Amino acid sequence: MILTKVLGLTSALTKSKKAKIAILGLEIAILTYAVAKQKSEKRKQKQLNA
Repeated sequence: MILTKVLGLTSALTKSKKAKIAILGLEIAILTYAVAKQKSEKRKQKQLNA
């Protein structure tokens, strides 16, 4: 979450549209990875509890 805020701040300070798009893509990739990892952890917990 902190990383997303830092990248958002960087995006606000950058005037280049290409740089903003690249930063946004990086943010999306990080968030996608975090969600996938969280789902994986939940599946592991369910398997251990079953």
